[in-house]
Amino acid sequence: MLVRYRPFRALRHREPYFPTLWNHDLLGDFFDSFRDMNVEEPKLEVKENEKNYLLRGEFPGYGKDEIKAEVVDGVLKLHAEHKDEKWDQDEDEGWRSIETRSGSYTRSFQLPEDVVADEVKAEMKDGVLRITLPKNPKPVKRAKEIKIH
Repeated sequence: MLVRYRPFRALRHREPYFPTLWNHDLLGDFFDSFRDMNVEEPKLEVKENEKNYLLRGEFPGYGKDEIKAEVVDGVLKLHAEHKDEKWDQDEDEGWRSIETRSGSYTRSFQLPEDVVADEVKAEMKDGVLRITLPKNPKPVKRAKEIKIH
């Protein structure tokens, strides 16, 4: 089970030691406000039909050279890294502005046993990544009857 790590949670619940500091809005909701910030995390959806599993991910602003997808030991790994730099200046007024933005995203999926890893295909168009994971038409039976002597 995954649990969200909140490093300041223990401090907030020490009311007997710091009752006036933690019971006021001075810091009480400050740390929780970061939880609700809009973090740029791609939206992913997985669908299944008779022949394939289909993964669709939205990566607005990312180019196909900024996204890496690979299958390693039955795990689909997605990694996206985006760096953006914007320069703006006006020499007449004597100001210069440089804005930089960067971010990365990594996610892994344990693939079902019936996925044919050698035939996985990916396509990126207009910021949307589509990965087709073909199913094995003849599922391999893993069960074996054992005779008792």
